Amino acid sequence: MPEGILIDYNDGRQPMHITTGLRAPAYCGTLTQSNRGPTDRWGNGSITFPAPSNPGSQVIFIPTNPVFVMQLGSLPEIYYITSVTRNDYSNMIVSFGNKGGQGSRSIAFDGLAFEVLPAAAYNEGLLVADSSNFTAISNVGTILTCAWSGNMYVNGQATLPVGGIPFCKWDNPNVSVGFDGTNLIVRDINYTGRDDVAGAVSIDVVIFNQTPPVASEGITMYNSAGQCTFSTAKKPFLFDSTIAISDTNQYIGNKYINVCYTGTQVRMVGGFGNGRYKGLVRTGGYVRSTWNKVFGGTPSNGWDASYNMNISMPMVLLPDSY
Repeated sequence: MPEGILIDYNDGRQPMHITTGLRAPAYCGTLTQSNRGPTDRWGNGSITFPAPSNPGSQVIFIPTNPVFVMQLGSLPEIYYITSVTRNDYSNMIVSFGNKGGQGSRSIAFDGLAFEVLPAAAYNEGLLVADSSNFTAISNVGTILTCAWSGNMYVNGQATLPVGGIPFCKWDNPNVSVGFDGTNLIVRDINYTGRDDVAGAVSIDVVIFNQTPPVASEGITMYNSAGQCTFSTAKKPFLFDSTIAISDTNQYIGNKYINVCYTGTQVRMVGGFGNGRYKGLVRTGGYVRSTWNKVFGGTPSNGWDASYNMNISMPMVLLPDSY
């Protein structure tokens, strides 16, 4: 194993490696339709939402629904997140663009904001250089832990067994996998027609939510307030790296990736513009973005309605330790 701490659970799952460079992101806030401000109703602009953070930290945003589509007329209105930035140390700003959108629409996206604190000097606890100091976490409410891990066989779609953020790995070149905020969505990418044809795949799924760690046999760490901030009973959410998703294969090996709709694509099929959300294809350790679930279709009246877009925000990768 790499240098660091090995925690082997002997449960058939991967052991956890606490190694140099790993960080435990701290939860800052949630973007939902309900916490959107009264002026955040523009079809091409930004949304400000509360997400307190600390100076010197790295901001990351994990989307669960970064694409919003309205099919009101003959052509779809497509809205998509382009970036998430820190406005001040109390709020974050989601910037978004559109394809065929209107300026007066009420737009809704979903996701969670985190900050990755810099590695701190250790005065107590276990030292792994350049990694998070769990004893310095001041509020257990900022921690995400593994609420569920296991294998799911998904045929078409399947609801997550518990609420939270899904990170997944699988190996199948014939399907794309997306997430609509509630369900994993699998589509057959060998089918080239206009119908919404289901695919099937076996997926290793890890779901994280704000369930605090609990003390147990093994390694347990506490902060100065006496709160348990690390326990071998619940694996912590450990940030590894990110990638910018594209239509080109990128190698991520056995790492877990957060699953969501990764963009939209309109393909011309038999004179119709076939509109689809995009998802992830993963095989041989490589991952890319391609079409997934159908959201609509319209006659093109002889003109080419083709369109292809991937979200530009980084997608988060986790180590193969769950």
